[in-house]
Amino acid sequence: MTQKYMFVRVHYDKRVASLEPLGLEYLMAAVKAEGKFGLIHDESIESSFGRFSRLLKKVDDNGITIVGFSIMSNTAWYVLKLIHKLRKARPNVKIMVGGPEVVVNFEDFMIDDVDYVSFDNGLDSFRLALRNDFNEEVIKTCTGFAGKINGEWFLNKKGEPISDYGLLPDRSFFYENRSKFRVLAKGCFSMMKTAFSCPQNCKFCISRQFNSCTYRERAVEDVINEIISIDNDKIFIIDDDFLVNRDRVLAICEKLIELDLKKTFMIFARADSICRCEDIFPIIYKAGFRDMLVGLEAVEDTTLEKYNKNSSVELNMRAVKILREYEMVCVGLFVINYDFKHKDFMNINKFIKKEKLIWVLFSILIPFKGTPVYEENKDRLYHYKYRRTGGTSVLMKPSNMPMLLFKLEFHFLYYVNYPRIYWAGVTHMFNKKYKNK
Repeated sequence: MTQKYMFVRVHYDKRVASLEPLGLEYLMAAVKAEGKFGLIHDESIESSFGRFSRLLKKVDDNGITIVGFSIMSNTAWYVLKLIHKLRKARPNVKIMVGGPEVVVNFEDFMIDDVDYVSFDNGLDSFRLALRNDFNEEVIKTCTGFAGKINGEWFLNKKGEPISDYGLLPDRSFFYENRSKFRVLAKGCFSMMKTAFSCPQNCKFCISRQFNSCTYRERAVEDVINEIISIDNDKIFIIDDDFLVNRDRVLAICEKLIELDLKKTFMIFARADSICRCEDIFPIIYKAGFRDMLVGLEAVEDTTLEKYNKNSSVELNMRAVKILREYEMVCVGLFVINYDFKHKDFMNINKFIKKEKLIWVLFSILIPFKGTPVYEENKDRLYHYKYRRTGGTSVLMKPSNMPMLLFKLEFHFLYYVNYPRIYWAGVTHMFNKKYKNK
């Protein structure tokens, strides 16, 4: 039987950003490469009314036989409810799950309502399943894959770590809907991935767990070719630390300058990597890199040590200074720890004012299942549920203040700092001051 596929991203909190569904676009590229039919259904860009009926209509109108759901930790609760409803409404449709949460905790999704669990490092096993229309004998050989045959689950271990997916994402869905994707006060960005996993060992970060905890980089030539292929002048490179390999950064930047593409790049970068690359920042700037999300995390060395961040407040301040000198946006990312006192919240706010940061993001520490911080704090978890892992919920009881006061202090940081971001949007500051022209 020839299968037809629909890949679903469910709705999520879009107040800060509505982003291109890059993971699903890679799946669509694989589907098309194997000569199959598929489509993307993205709840996040559609009305909240009639969500389930819309999903069913797309399934029925297109003769969909396999529906795949991309799952993040904080959307898993909703996806599981949706899957249960779909199973009852269309019992003959096969249901597959994948995505970041599934890759790390795949055994949690081997449940009655699910038929296939895809958690491999790359796309080769998925393409093998596609090529053979998910034939039972074939999928039993697919790495990083679990499935049910005659009601019994089988589970295959992951394949080797990868350094490339072997194809470019199919961005047609993004191009058709680009007006619906944006980053607060900055505009519409295309998404791009140039490396896998992370070379660091921060205790709280889930990214290290991807690609079998093995950091790998795509070839410079492949990165450049994808940048050339993207029909958008703003690109968000979502590697955990794009600046980690100085020589590679230099090679990419020199090629971008040679091509004179006039694209503006936003990246994640560690403070120590920014400092290590300080001497090549004129080249980085000229290549179009204008916006860096920096995991400052804390304003005290003792807190950074607890996170196993391998950084320091001195490095953080130096990194912010470098970005300011080269007229680049520094988006300060801060993690709120459960041992915070009033002074710790105030110190973060003072740091932001002192360093004149406009764009900032705050997250209460999330002990993601699969990370060291989860294992270390299992006994302290408070109402730990998927829907509460979005960074705004208290998941462990604060040790130095009442829970209500802790939450008020957290919200205070947003109320005090976010008007500046909205004003930057109103005045079009990003495009006027930072866009590569």
